[in-house]
Amino acid sequence: MQSTSHILTRISPSDFRGRVFPQLTLLLALAGFVCGGVCPAVASANAEAKPIDVQLLGATVIDTTQVDRTRLTTAETLASSPDPQAVEYLFTAIRDPASQPLVRGVLTETLSRSPQREPVAAFAAERLADPAEVAEVRAVAAQVLGVFRLPRSETVVRDHFSDPVPAVRLAARVSLLAFDLTIAERVEVLAAILSDRDQPGSARVVAAHGLGATHDPGARPALRAALQEELPNFPEPVNIGEAMERLSTLKGVVPIAAARALGELGDPAAAADLLTAAERPEALLRVSVFESLARLKSDESLPAARRALAEDKDQRVRRWAAMLLKELKNPETLPDLRRALEQDTDPGVRLQVVQALEAMDDRASLDVIRTALEKEELKEVRTVMEQSLAALSVAPAEAAATGKN
Repeated sequence: MQSTSHILTRISPSDFRGRVFPQLTLLLALAGFVCGGVCPAVASANAEAKPIDVQLLGATVIDTTQVDRTRLTTAETLASSPDPQAVEYLFTAIRDPASQPLVRGVLTETLSRSPQREPVAAFAAERLADPAEVAEVRAVAAQVLGVFRLPRSETVVRDHFSDPVPAVRLAARVSLLAFDLTIAERVEVLAAILSDRDQPGSARVVAAHGLGATHDPGARPALRAALQEELPNFPEPVNIGEAMERLSTLKGVVPIAAARALGELGDPAAAADLLTAAERPEALLRVSVFESLARLKSDESLPAARRALAEDKDQRVRRWAAMLLKELKNPETLPDLRRALEQDTDPGVRLQVVQALEAMDDRASLDVIRTALEKEELKEVRTVMEQSLAALSVAPAEAAATGKN
């Protein structure tokens, strides 16, 4: 996570409202940065810090004529003090409307490192509950309550679960995840974040993967709804720079994240949700759909996999379809796999198909593989074909004996 001084050199107040804060709080909570095991250590380290001149530092923090960077750097030092007067100076600076909302928000964030949890939590609850307070401060105040996790703060955070300000309700929901929730409660919070279209895509994407990580069937409705959203219109990249930029952009595409999260659930019933998207025109989405279907290994996806292997124009989809057929090991698909080995123009598809034939112990495909090997130009694929030929050429009795040994 960037330091506050580094953030200030790169963003404007509008950036903070629209981009930086939501991502910061969500990543803090969902990446495991919650108070347990962190805050006590920070408080202990702060308590052992060298004595500081609280009055001198406090005077700098509340002085709005000072350079913002100086005030914020000083605030970080002041926040570490166990002296009750230290946080009072910070409270005064945060309440002062003469400071920019961005600065006041960052000043509030420094409170999360204070060893004085009780007064700081009370102040954060006060700021969060004040509808006249700016969003930057209210949102970070919710974050601070999640960091400290004081039992009574959970109710305060819940009161803002549906706050009319998007950044504030996101912060409240994220902070709520830091408390001791049941799986069902966790699913409810993450589903609320995912379904909230006022939130940035990056926040919703993290929430989608959070739902997948719960392995709870209750996550399916929210993921199913997100899967059905439209994808942005991505022009074809014309150079490597644009291609790399697209890969970065894809991390914030909600339907793609939802497709992957449905695979992460590990619930075979989620295959039905994925199959509704298997015929969509967006190749990028179909790739994620078949990737997840391969993870779920549901027999229900067999017809879609056979059709995709034979007809899909995107080679990445055909590769995942072949991998899915390898996982399902249905002998009815052997003709489909042999045909793909003979006709598919993509070496990656041919590699996956050969591995599928070997996994299904299809000795009747030996001649097809030999013919394909004669024409194969890619070294990596030739190596896999040779290995499959060697494995399938072993007599059944000899293979069984080798397996026992």
